[in-house]
Order: sequence, then structure tokens, then C-alpha cells
Amino acid sequence: MLRILHYLNQFFAGIGGEERAGHELLFIPTPIGPGIAVLNLIKNHGLEYGTVVCGDNYFHEQEESALVSLTKILEEFAPDLFIAGPAFHAGRYGLACAKTCSFVRERRRIPVLTGMYEDNPGTREIGRHVFVIQTGSSAAGMHLVLKKFAELTKFLITNEANEIERFKEEHCLKIPRRFTVQAEAPDYVRAVDLLIAKLKGNHFESEIPRIESAPHPIPAAIRDLAHATLAVVTEGGLVPKGNPDRLESTRGSKYLKYSIKGLNNFQRGEFEAMHTGYDTSTVNEDPDRLIPLDALRSLERSGKFGKLHDYYYVTTGTGAMPSKMREIGAGIAKELSDSGVQGVILTAT
Repeated sequence: MLRILHYLNQFFAGIGGEERAGHELLFIPTPIGPGIAVLNLIKNHGLEYGTVVCGDNYFHEQEESALVSLTKILEEFAPDLFIAGPAFHAGRYGLACAKTCSFVRERRRIPVLTGMYEDNPGTREIGRHVFVIQTGSSAAGMHLVLKKFAELTKFLITNEANEIERFKEEHCLKIPRRFTVQAEAPDYVRAVDLLIAKLKGNHFESEIPRIESAPHPIPAAIRDLAHATLAVVTEGGLVPKGNPDRLESTRGSKYLKYSIKGLNNFQRGEFEAMHTGYDTSTVNEDPDRLIPLDALRSLERSGKFGKLHDYYYVTTGTGAMPSKMREIGAGIAKELSDSGVQGVILTAT
């Protein structure tokens, strides 16, 4: 009897939302949630279907423990095929799907598949030989995606090589990979050759694909700074001690805001930086080094600008997807605009 193991997060497994994101990894010997639909669509294949459920926060905060538990499940259940998701545009879920698929593929060499939106950060973590079915950004298209899951699963079960390749070409993301190759010349020679070609105006092509970014219009200057309301935004990860709202320390998927009304400076021990992209010890020692609240209050009192907004906004920039940062930036901008803020002081690391 063929066995399928399906990875789901706490939400799609029906356990709960953010309040259950810390749920530890567990095995359920039946299909649940999306797995029920996949099994019903496959039909008549005499399959044994199990489910692995793990909270999004638990996986990322206790990844080593989660993978140890997954290893035990793999040994006991011995699946012939592994499915994860679909994750759509959910960043934490996508990363967990990518890592579990890559982990299972590396250790068991069985077919593994998942589903993601093209901008999901999980696409950056996917290992080789993982089928990544392209999805939309939201779960609104769940039924259509699960039909594709079932279709590919059938082909993998029956080992129809031609159909697998056709499906891969039509429905799977083409994720760029890095490979080690033997070059004709050392890197320093190639780099100098490129530089000389550029200086001479000759054609040259970089070995590193260039990422094109859309131009950003320069905003107009604030005309009356003495009466303007300014806000502080940071990508440096400063949150209240204990990180109560679980801001990610890398690959941020959200922004948070915290009140500074009546606060003249940040006290040591009351705030901390959640960020893996720099040494946070100096910020934890004196949070005003990241958000200079003490200096801003001094400028406010001296009339250099009108008023400091009652909240500061924070996310984590390191390792983040540009598309997600654009989404976060637009959300912060709208909220600030709706609050009557005229200007932003952006502090970065």
C-alpha cells in the first residue's frame, strides 16, 4: 500500500489561528483539511494518508526540534510521497513547506511537492527536485490548486514520466538554481575582463543576474516643518521586551506599531531588537541608538518640528522579499497618511 504524508500548518489543519501558531509538530494518521480533498480527487488508488501538523511560529522558533520529530514520523510512517501546503503567499507557512520538502527529499529521495505564489519567500529556500505548483496569492483558488495537487500525485504514483514532465512545464514554478561549475578562468580574471570591457564600451554580461527595480519618485519637501507631524519607522526590529507580537527576526512578513505617547526615551530592559542582520547588543543596551526618541523629543520641544506621532512602526528588513517589503511599506504609508502624518524618519541598520 502506498503512503502519502501531508504537511499542514495549524490554520489549514483546523486547529486554530495565530493563537495556536506555537503548536508543536504532531502526526495524525488520517487526511485532514486539504488532504481530504486531495485523497477524494485521487480516487481508487488504495492509499494510506497521514498528516503532519505544526504551528507556524513553532516551526521557525523550534526548527531543529520540529525536524527531529518529523524524522521520527518519516521512519515510522515511511511515506512514498510527501506533500506540503499549499502555502499561497503566506511567508511563514511557505518557508516551513519549503524546508520540510527539502528535508524529506534529501533524506528519503521520495517525490515531494508543494504549492506557492511566485513571490512567497519559501521559493528562495526550496531544494532541488521539489515540485512547486504555482498558485495565486490567496487561498481563494484552493479548490483548483488541490486539483493540480491530485493530478500530479496520480502521475507520480503511476510513474508516468511524460505526463510528469508535461505537468511540470505547464503548472510548476521555474525556480532559478545555483550550480557549481568549472570556469575557464579564475574569478578575479573574469571580473577584471568584465571591468575592462565596460570601460572600453564593449559588450559584457555579468555572471550575476541583475535585479531591476522600479524607480521611486522623490516626494515633495515638507513646506511647514514647524507645524508638521512626524513619525518614526524602522526596519531594525525594535519591539517590547519578550517580543509579545512575535515579530520575525528575519524575512519579516508583517509590520507592528507601538505607542510612544508620553515617552521621552527608551529604557534599557524594556525593549529589545529582533533582527539577525546586525549585532543587536548595542541596541538592547540603549534602544535610542536605533530609534533616537530622546533626540527627537528634544527637537520637538525646541520647535524644530510640530509633533511626534504617538506610535512608531517596525518591521524586520533582513532577508525579506522585495514584494513583501513593498506591501508592508504601502500598509504603513496608508496608515500614517490616514493619521495625518506629514513626514517619516526612517531608521535602518
